[in-house]
Amino acid sequence: MKAFILKKIADRIKKYKFVRRAFRVDENLILMQFDNDRYYFDLTKGSGDIYINIDYPLVKKFKAPFDIVLEKKFTKAKLIDVEAKERILTITAKNQNRFKEEIVKIRFEFTGRYTNAIILDENDNIIESLRHISENISSRVVKPGIKLQELPSVEIKEKVFEIDDLEKYTKELFYKKYTNRLNQKKESVLNKINKKIKEIEKKLNKLENEEELLKKAELYKKYADIAMINLYKIKPYDKELKTIDFEGNETVIPIPSLKNINEIGNYYYKLAKKARKKAENLHIERNYLKEQLEFLKNYIKLVKNAKHLSELKTYEPPKKEKKEDENIAKFYYDDYMILVGKNEKGNVKLLKQANSNDLWLHIKNLPGAHVIVKNNKLSLNDDIIKKAAKLALAFSSKEEGEVDYTKRKFVKIKEGAKVEYGKYNTIKVKL
Repeated sequence: MKAFILKKIADRIKKYKFVRRAFRVDENLILMQFDNDRYYFDLTKGSGDIYINIDYPLVKKFKAPFDIVLEKKFTKAKLIDVEAKERILTITAKNQNRFKEEIVKIRFEFTGRYTNAIILDENDNIIESLRHISENISSRVVKPGIKLQELPSVEIKEKVFEIDDLEKYTKELFYKKYTNRLNQKKESVLNKINKKIKEIEKKLNKLENEEELLKKAELYKKYADIAMINLYKIKPYDKELKTIDFEGNETVIPIPSLKNINEIGNYYYKLAKKARKKAENLHIERNYLKEQLEFLKNYIKLVKNAKHLSELKTYEPPKKEKKEDENIAKFYYDDYMILVGKNEKGNVKLLKQANSNDLWLHIKNLPGAHVIVKNNKLSLNDDIIKKAAKLALAFSSKEEGEVDYTKRKFVKIKEGAKVEYGKYNTIKVKL
C-alpha cells in the first residue's frame, strides 16, 4: 500500500458522515460502507491495498470475535475522524446503543508481514484484531485487553504519481491483482489434479493384459501338473526342474523356496488360480481407473471456469482422500457439505446414505453424477442450490444445461444408480 495513495483515500473518506455497515467478506478482505460508497480493505500480508466500489461476493458469514466486534461497533456509526500516517489508516467513529455513546477506532496497518486490522477504544486499548500477535512473534504484542504500542516511525521512499480518478485507479489495481491471484491459485489447484491424473495413468499403463494373464494361468497349471508327476526327480536345493512336457518338448520349471517340496503343485495351482481371477476382474479395475480419470478431467474444466477465488477454495482437492471416500468427492461451501459420486459405486452409496431432507441433484435426462447437499434445515438458499447444480453439471461432462433437484425422500432407487423422482424443480446453469 503506497503511503501517498493512503493519504488520498483518507482525505476522501473524511467527506462522509456515516459508516453504514462494516463486515468481513473474505479471509483478508473487510468491507466498510461510508454513506453509499463501499471501501474494501485488503489485508493480505505483504500485498495490502484499498479498493473503492468493486464487485466482490460475500464468501461466507464470518463469526470470529473480531467479526462480531467489527459489526457491532461500526455498523450505523457516525464518522468522527480519519487519519493517515505513513502506511497506517485510523478511522474513528461514534456508535450509540440504548445505554451510552461510545468512541471506537479501527486501525488498518499495511505493514508487510504484520499487516493487520485492530479495533481500539478511545484510549487506544485493543478490543479485538484480525490477527493476534503474541510475544513469541514480535516485541509489539497485539491482543485484546492491552494498550496498543505505537509503531516506530519509518522513512517512506516511494514514487509519487498523479491519479486523476482514485476510484478508477483502485478498481484497476484490484482486478489486476485479483486476476493474478486467481490464475496463480488455478495453476496450483490444476497442478494437484494433474499430479493425480499422472498417478492414475501410470496405474493404467501398469495393468497387465487379460490374454497374457490367462496364458500365465495355463503355464502355471502346466508347471503344477508336470512337477507333481516328476516329484521324485527334484533333489534338495535344486533351482529348476528340467524335464519333458506332455507334448514331448523340453521344459524348465523354476523351483520355488518351499519348506516341503511336495507343495510345489499347490504353489503353482494357486498362482494359476490367482492369475485367472485377476484376468477375470481386470476389467473392473480398468473401468474404475478410467472413471477416476474422467472425473478428474471434468474437475479440470470446473477449475478453469472458476471466476472467483472462493470457488477455487471450494474446489481444491484434499491432500489425501480417505479410503472409504475414494468413490465420493466432498466439497464445502459456506456451512454446507456437498457430496458428488465419482462413479456408479459412489452414486449408489450416496443414494443409500443420504437423509430424507438432504437435497439431491442430477443433470436432466442425461447420465451423470448424483449430488447430495447435506441439510438439516427446512430449505436451502438459491446460492447453495446453484453451487451444487454446477457440480452436477461439471461432473456430467457438460458446460451448460439443466439440473433437476428435490429432497432425497422423493427419489426412488430402481436399479443401481438409476432412479425415479418427483416433486422436483429445475435450474439452468453453466460453468
